[in-house]
Amino acid sequence: MSQSLESRASLSERGHRIFDMVRKFAHGAEEFEISLVSTAGEYLRFGNNELGQSQFAKSRTLSVRVASGRKQARTTTSRLDESFVRKTVEKAVAQLRTSPEDPDYLSMLGHQTYQTVNRYHSRTMEESAETKAGYVGKAIELAKKNKLLASGVLGTSMDEGLILNTAGLESYYRGTGGNFSLTMDADNGNQTGFALSTFADISELDPEKLSETTLERAKLNRAQSEVSPGKFDVVVDPYAWSEMLFFFIVSASAGFSPDFGMRQYKEGRSYLSGRLGEKILGENVSLDDDVYHPLQVGPPFDGEGYPKSKLSLVENGVLQSLASSRISAHRYKDAHPTGHELPLPNPLGESPVNLVIRGKGLSKTTEELVGELDKGLLITRLWYIREVEPRTKTLTGMTRDGTFLVESGEVKRPVRNLRFNQSLLELLSHVERFTEPVRNTTFGGPAMLQPGILAKDFNFSSVSPF
Repeated sequence: MSQSLESRASLSERGHRIFDMVRKFAHGAEEFEISLVSTAGEYLRFGNNELGQSQFAKSRTLSVRVASGRKQARTTTSRLDESFVRKTVEKAVAQLRTSPEDPDYLSMLGHQTYQTVNRYHSRTMEESAETKAGYVGKAIELAKKNKLLASGVLGTSMDEGLILNTAGLESYYRGTGGNFSLTMDADNGNQTGFALSTFADISELDPEKLSETTLERAKLNRAQSEVSPGKFDVVVDPYAWSEMLFFFIVSASAGFSPDFGMRQYKEGRSYLSGRLGEKILGENVSLDDDVYHPLQVGPPFDGEGYPKSKLSLVENGVLQSLASSRISAHRYKDAHPTGHELPLPNPLGESPVNLVIRGKGLSKTTEELVGELDKGLLITRLWYIREVEPRTKTLTGMTRDGTFLVESGEVKRPVRNLRFNQSLLELLSHVERFTEPVRNTTFGGPAMLQPGILAKDFNFSSVSPF
């Protein structure tokens, strides 16, 4: 039996056994649901040209939702032996008795049919630690030859999930992923270069290209000069702005509430409220939520097991639609479920989690975008991002690990890091060219396929002391 079949059977069999346990203990609940999530990952961490840690981590988490009448409650445990399952269920039932009635409560979903997505790549999990350590070792050797220090992480992981409920729902998903982040530096961290690659199948990874890109940027980023802050035309590398784009779809000022959901929109909690049909971005920018895109990750169902639909959220700069759910369809006559509910009970509202930024026109490489820049800056990384003004999506942050002055399509010299204050809506209205999109890596947030860009008038407010 293949490892993939064994893994699915293992989680499914374990889930059904736990489901039967929950049935024994869920006295007083008319309906119940279990969500069983398993994660496994291997991480090679290195610094100062030495492999510092090889870590393998595995965890399983059980979440139990119980309901009676219009009341519901949810509890979670990471211990799956029967005594802890019993305590978890009894705690949920106790909470259920004292919970207020939920006017939006809907009976649990029955059996659903899902479009197939193939997100599991056995080689990603089966690649030997020696091979992965070899990738790291070659990066370290390259850094040593050039009198630089290499540091970073090469990680591979698998996510697996199962939802079962008393109405007959059974939803299963498994997928793999990984990333290789690499920094090379010298002069006590004052001369750095950075590059990142993400993958679902480790055969997609080109560690030599990643190492060469990092090395080239580190060698260029020496003896930075200072430029006066102001508005610059910029080329932003596709991996440079993952943190920045996170705030395009989430409002920090509202407790990191997602913005593209129907309930948030109707309740006035989103910066998009009242703007359907309005032009919010440039005419050459579109935004989809598409779990079925070949580069996307995650299951084809939402937090309650409803099948996901592909959505055109922004088309040619115009806000066209919103993520919705059964609850919104119950509340609002103009809403229908799209499969974007979070695990229930959910006070936040719906959230698109498989975003794809599409740029109109032929795609370019980052190098080709630099070649089209008359005068401006090449940005290889943005960090320490914070939201300043949620309505305009104005953010502040700094450049890092290589900011370069470009003149007549050529990189001329490195410059000191700069702090920016920039509206994302304005930035995405000033884009002239795009690269092919790549997967982002936003600290557990929604998966986004994002391009690099050539854009006008990026606002830098000051020179950074770091």
